[in-house]
Amino acid sequence: MKKIHAAAAFMIFAAVISGCSDKKSDSSKKEAEKIVSPKTVTFEWQAPYKAKLEEFRKSADYQESNGIIGSMFDLRDLNSDGIPELIISPSDGADSVCTIYTYYDGVLTEIGTNGNNGFFNFYPSAGIINNEFQGSGFVMGEFRRIESGLFVTEMTYYNNMDSVASGAVIRYEIDKKEVLQAEYNEKFYSFADQPSLTVGRKYTFGENTIDYAVYCSESWDDAASSAMKKQFKNKIKELSGEYESAGFELLDMNGDECPELIFSEGISNQDSCRIFVYSDGELAEISEKLGINGRFGFDNEKMVFFTINPQDVDKYGSLTDISLEGYEKSGSLMECGRKYLASDETALSIFD
Repeated sequence: MKKIHAAAAFMIFAAVISGCSDKKSDSSKKEAEKIVSPKTVTFEWQAPYKAKLEEFRKSADYQESNGIIGSMFDLRDLNSDGIPELIISPSDGADSVCTIYTYYDGVLTEIGTNGNNGFFNFYPSAGIINNEFQGSGFVMGEFRRIESGLFVTEMTYYNNMDSVASGAVIRYEIDKKEVLQAEYNEKFYSFADQPSLTVGRKYTFGENTIDYAVYCSESWDDAASSAMKKQFKNKIKELSGEYESAGFELLDMNGDECPELIFSEGISNQDSCRIFVYSDGELAEISEKLGINGRFGFDNEKMVFFTINPQDVDKYGSLTDISLEGYEKSGSLMECGRKYLASDETALSIFD
């Protein structure tokens, strides 16, 4: 079992509750700003997605979550149509591929599978996802987009450069045609060098996480007041230029149906999350940062936040398992901090 710092986990939790308590008690201000419950914001895709999640949880492919391992899922808008895709990740095993569903033309549609190790990379600015397989001495993959409920391949690639030690003739391919290394690098990195997000393993299949993901996580733009959204947008624009690989998301950290802004500094071991609490028309930053690799874990049944020691982050940079004296984790865990890339354009599009 992985170890975390008990003091860090609970100190952050206490600070968040303290920072949010005033706005929770002041119902008149909440009403005046027209901050509504995110659960009152409804979308056609919600019921079909929840049904699909519950169906998978009862299937033979489901693996019980023991910490942040086993089966998980994600909701991300992969094609910028305003409707998130549902991504189900059976496990974090090397051969585990994600199944992607979309809600297209009023129907839940299975698009197909993508990725490995239970996740894949998503390049939001281009609307591109990466599907890659690494074999013995070679790598092959493709960059795809989703259109009309289908995968559309933008480019395929292959190289066997890791076979050089065995004496193999090195070959580079783009779109199944042999090319020189320079051309391969130019075309491959025209996609791969864009800012990306890791997608697939955000939520475990606990009842609380399913309800939060489906009925809250995609509703903040419609539920938050205009004053709140203005503050969020300005803060993201202010900070995004200070960090190279910044991200953010909104998260209800204490169950009062008023979101906090989580700003991720980046993806290295030294990067944490900065937390901003909205109160009296302004954002106030709590004193403690949280997380590693710009992410942290959240038990949204017990409202406990946790981080992991740097040596306990696996090779994919993901949160793994947790053990904390005096705390027994629930089955409703989620990874927080990097739902969106932080930029002026993203802030404008999210908080319209």
